[in-house]
Amino acid sequence: MSHNKDFWLLVALSFAIVGVLTLGIYTSPTFTQKQNYINSLVIFIEILFVASVTLLVLWHGFRHFAIMLTIIFAAIISLFGIQAALIALLFTYITWGFAFCIELLLAHNEVTSAIEWFKKHYTPKIFTIEFKVFYPLLKLMHILLEIIPSIIYKEPTLDFNPKQLQKAMLNELKKHHN
Repeated sequence: MSHNKDFWLLVALSFAIVGVLTLGIYTSPTFTQKQNYINSLVIFIEILFVASVTLLVLWHGFRHFAIMLTIIFAAIISLFGIQAALIALLFTYITWGFAFCIELLLAHNEVTSAIEWFKKHYTPKIFTIEFKVFYPLLKLMHILLEIIPSIIYKEPTLDFNPKQLQKAMLNELKKHHN
């Protein structure tokens, strides 16, 4: 069976489970039975969320991080619910994204420790993935650190070319990992 077929089979199975549980909610004769189906539906959606985040992280190549993230999200969901897990996911993205972007901007300005940090922690493949994932934050950092101050202080903005920055960092990483 192909990967594409497996994916659509999982999607269909998930919808079927949600459909059966929803049907159980509407056809249950007692309040207690309806509550049980609602609880089952909520638990299934929570498990589906944790599995989806884990698979996305694994698909991007972060195997060790995926296991840790799964455990953390499962704990957050069991303690505080799905909304808390979504908030945790958002804060994780923002925190790690800003750290990545700051290091990248430091490397762009030829700070040796930042370049060494990338060489120590990244392969060209992992760097490319994270660059794509955090590209929106990189643009936001440029706006916050360059464009807004240049407007306030009426100074010219520096040239900023993210693709050129990515290419330069990939060249550094390829030299280091060859």
